Amino acid sequence: MPDDRSRARALRRRDVLKGGVVVAGATVGLGHTTPAFADNAEDDVLTWSDDFVRPDGDKIGHGWRELRGDWAIVDSTLRTTGGPGERIAAQTGFELGRTFSVEASLGSYDTTARRWNGLAVNIVDNGDGTQDYYALRFVTSEPGRPSAWQFLQVTGSVVDNASLLDQGEVPIENGRDYVVRVSTTSYGLFEIAVLDGETELVRRSLVTPLNALLAGGYAGVYSSAGNLRVSWIRVHTSTTPAAPPDPGPLECPPVVDRPYELPDERETVVATSVVDTTWAGHPVGQSLLTDGTTQYVAYYNAERQMVVAQRDITSDTWIKQPLDTFVGWDSHNYVTMALDRDGHLHVSGNMHVVPLIYFRTTRPGDVTSLVRVPTMVDPATEQRVTYPRFLRDAEGALVFRYRDGASGDGRDLYNVYDEVTQRWQRLLDQPLHDGEGLRNAYVEGPVLGPDGYHHIAWVWRDTPDAATNQHLSYARSRDLVHWETSDGTPLDLPITYATGEVVDPVPMNGGIINGNTKVGFDAEGRVVLSYHKYDEEGNTQVYVARRDRTRWTIRQVSRWRGRWTIGGRGSLVFEVRLSPVSVLPDGLLRLDFVCHDTRRTWVLNRALRPVAEVDTPALPREITDVRSDFPGMQVNVAADLATTQDAAARYLLRWESLPTNQDQPRDPPYPEPGPLEVCLLREESS
Repeated sequence: MPDDRSRARALRRRDVLKGGVVVAGATVGLGHTTPAFADNAEDDVLTWSDDFVRPDGDKIGHGWRELRGDWAIVDSTLRTTGGPGERIAAQTGFELGRTFSVEASLGSYDTTARRWNGLAVNIVDNGDGTQDYYALRFVTSEPGRPSAWQFLQVTGSVVDNASLLDQGEVPIENGRDYVVRVSTTSYGLFEIAVLDGETELVRRSLVTPLNALLAGGYAGVYSSAGNLRVSWIRVHTSTTPAAPPDPGPLECPPVVDRPYELPDERETVVATSVVDTTWAGHPVGQSLLTDGTTQYVAYYNAERQMVVAQRDITSDTWIKQPLDTFVGWDSHNYVTMALDRDGHLHVSGNMHVVPLIYFRTTRPGDVTSLVRVPTMVDPATEQRVTYPRFLRDAEGALVFRYRDGASGDGRDLYNVYDEVTQRWQRLLDQPLHDGEGLRNAYVEGPVLGPDGYHHIAWVWRDTPDAATNQHLSYARSRDLVHWETSDGTPLDLPITYATGEVVDPVPMNGGIINGNTKVGFDAEGRVVLSYHKYDEEGNTQVYVARRDRTRWTIRQVSRWRGRWTIGGRGSLVFEVRLSPVSVLPDGLLRLDFVCHDTRRTWVLNRALRPVAEVDTPALPREITDVRSDFPGMQVNVAADLATTQDAAARYLLRWESLPTNQDQPRDPPYPEPGPLEVCLLREESS
């Protein structure tokens, strides 16, 4: 007898399977998302089905194997009849390829029992009575427990909390059959669906961790502990063997080794002023704002309380105003601030899907007059606030942008401040972006360009899992009210997933992430976006995209090896950080980046190709050297939110902390609170 693999090859040559039909060279639509790891070869497609119309018996036959539990043909259906939990029957006549779609009609033959039943894909038999696989399963309701679906990654036939990748409710009933479908067009990216006839009850795109990816293997059916009935099953799969790239850890060798001398940017720390001691148990953004001779710092003190301090830059005496909010462990909860045209200070922060936290002075230039303002415009849209940002419109009016909602379900709202009435109102009648309850946009900008437009770039994200970032997109506006695409086509608001201009259709699990999509400009004032994604071999690479006369030109800049596998929840440690491109004196472009804490700079020519890679000029060691002797500490730096009148000087805010812990509490001991310093840097004379 041939083994399963040789048997499958023989069956393919005949293009016939006993359980159904194989069609070679067909094209089967498996979804709408561009693959993360592209393969330009045209795949043949194998199509197989089984309706189980054969005599009753405890042998399934036709290429099926009872990998776990007992199974039988009963009344032209496949049923599980006994055995341990997490039962699996697999079709072993062929293996799933790089892309596939598996669907089946499933129900319960015992309507008195509540059991999880479903499909299993990428089944790998471990040879010890256990299996690894993905499963889409559902269960009917009972009093106090709604009917539900779950998508699992099962290891060793053990289902526990670590197995659950996603879940939700689904309106299904005992005794009825439903069509359950799992398909993939890209490694680590699944489309799932549950249908009642023609009615879609569930349709979701899901990601699975690339560092624990299952590929190949078999298609089959699953039951947690019995009563599954399968009326039919169909499989469409590419015949290309599944071979997901595994490039290993990220390495960032130079892309080009040519000399280039960046402008002399050597700076010296000429003065420092200690504001206070600050919490050091995790990093969280703090702010510095210089207004003429007055300086403001918004921060969290040693007790984690938000404080705003003020001084005259000729003095080291800081006036401190504690505010009634304390930071926990969430690194999202930065604090920011701005001045309106009357000199009143506005402060907002310590928010990650919580009610608005916002303060305003009642006396210009006096932080001791800061008072909490509970509502800006509408309490209904200020209960789940994140990412506050102050900016200005073309007339200099103060604008406040924030997200209403959560990761995977958010809207971007814009308010504008009227100094005469001292009230906020909506700048836009509706959100700029709306995820429609399915996702949200993570926006970079608006950035005012040399062309007079405000430019934004964004990625969409379906869930709190960073792996669901996708679709680099773009829009622009002259007044922050009327928005358009890069060719001037007006955009109706709110911008949605279906209506935005897509620059690069990076899929979920494709290596792009919010916070690392940057907006810059070239010597001709054209917008240039910098970002990263996985290449065809699964390596992390940096790209730039520029809107030229009729299209977006996309260039790969790096030639790196290995992958920074993006995924997970909470504040992540970034292995790569990017800056916007900027123009050098000779008209070439500068793109600064950090890879594994090493700071480097690419020099790009006018065609966006790298011509040099050099070390990024370093800040003075008084800034960058860690002073604390507590293990694992890092230096944090915040730039001044304003520019100084002296072009040769600038202020920075400096403090030290432990790295992010994905927004989760750390076990003690904690580092002692450390100094929060304002540093004045001045360019050295050449």
